[in-house]
Amino acid sequence: MTREGLAQAWERWESFWDEREPPVALAVVRILLGICLCYDFGLIWVLDLVTPLFGVASVGGMSDAVIREDVALWYRIFPATLWAARLHHATLFVSSLGILTGVYLRGSILVLLFGWAQFVSVLPYSDRGIDTLLRLVLCILLFSPASRMFSVDAWIRTGSFVGDGAPEPAWTKRLVIGQIVLMYFGAATQKVGITWWPMGHYAALYFALQDPAVAAYDFSYLRNQPFFFFTQVGAFVTMLKQYTYPVVLLLLWWKRNPGRGGRIAAFATRWQIEWVWIGVGFVFHVVLGLTMNLGIFPWAMLALYPVWVPVEGWRRALAYVGVALPPNG
Repeated sequence: MTREGLAQAWERWESFWDEREPPVALAVVRILLGICLCYDFGLIWVLDLVTPLFGVASVGGMSDAVIREDVALWYRIFPATLWAARLHHATLFVSSLGILTGVYLRGSILVLLFGWAQFVSVLPYSDRGIDTLLRLVLCILLFSPASRMFSVDAWIRTGSFVGDGAPEPAWTKRLVIGQIVLMYFGAATQKVGITWWPMGHYAALYFALQDPAVAAYDFSYLRNQPFFFFTQVGAFVTMLKQYTYPVVLLLLWWKRNPGRGGRIAAFATRWQIEWVWIGVGFVFHVVLGLTMNLGIFPWAMLALYPVWVPVEGWRRALAYVGVALPPNG
């Protein structure tokens, strides 16, 4: 590539990350994630699990955080008492509430990330895959304009809870999209169990639904046909969708660059084929949420899906309730 071509490529790259749009999608993601987090940490209190999960053994908890060689930082700052455990839990819940309502968003995220990291340190086995993903997304939202709409921060800044909808940098939204794609493809590469493959008869979902610790209902009838076949289809589609999910990035690139990719790109753009992957993922998580006891996992994943909706879609949706967004900057 010549020097001039390299300069043009860099200019296009810089322009891509500097594009601006109203941050409505990020604001909706922030609200939905806040709901999931408040529910998750609130449920711990409802089930009277604050002491077992956040406390050390001397106060009735399950943690050995103060007798390990690397004492958890939380218990270096605070004494190993019952109120310290309750304060830890309250910190997580209140900062999650701050994210939900958009109160000093950056401060709320930083407090939550610190408290969450300490929770993992206090009780390492409490950490789940969805927790890791949400912390990564929160690191992106930390630098995003997600509180510029539908938040207390927006009300303080503009006098309206809705905000002014002014265009903001869209690079954080695109990083969330990249995180979703990476998560799905990474999940596929880690499905190494034989029941996800033809030699295991694509029986992974069937076995999961027979686990009483996971299944929400009695699915013993799935051992009969044609029900078992439906679970095989589900496992096959799951693998196919996750392994091919990076194709979505190519489809979106074709949409941004009309005329590139020939007839295949023109067909994919015209029929918005990327929504096949997005739609299958949406249905997948809804079904998981209704059939399995997986905590916030399926709903937290769905909370990220607003980033797939283009700004014009949000513009039309908000117009129905009388909220007008300004043109993109």
